[in-house]
Amino acid sequence: MDLNDLSLDDNRTIQAIGILADVLDGVEGPGGLDTVLVSKALRQVIATKSQPAFEFASRAFNTLDPEVRREVAEKSDEAAQHAVELRGRVGGFLSTAPKKPVAQGPVVGQQPNFITALNLRSRRRPNTPS
Repeated sequence: MDLNDLSLDDNRTIQAIGILADVLDGVEGPGGLDTVLVSKALRQVIATKSQPAFEFASRAFNTLDPEVRREVAEKSDEAAQHAVELRGRVGGFLSTAPKKPVAQGPVVGQQPNFITALNLRSRRRPNTPS
């Protein structure tokens, strides 16, 4: 999947972007200011659903230190799994069956980029109507 395959009208894509932004807000230490700026760029994408804003946020994400991108990808993956688990618990109350997450991650040794991180989120998020 690449930038052109994502639809900013898709709720799942917007949810994935939100998860990434939330995780970026929590990064501390070196590079923290950079992650806040990327988070703000992602929130602009959510607010405007603008392709140019999305492309800017993607480029900004890819400028982050590789270790920070790896940390963000891992934490975003965990956050998305928690969202799926929460939906499962709530789904039980509402008598709806949640979708089971697909267990896939980045290739070992591969530096996560923006699309890799988004793809991980889209496999872990609860399935909501677009």
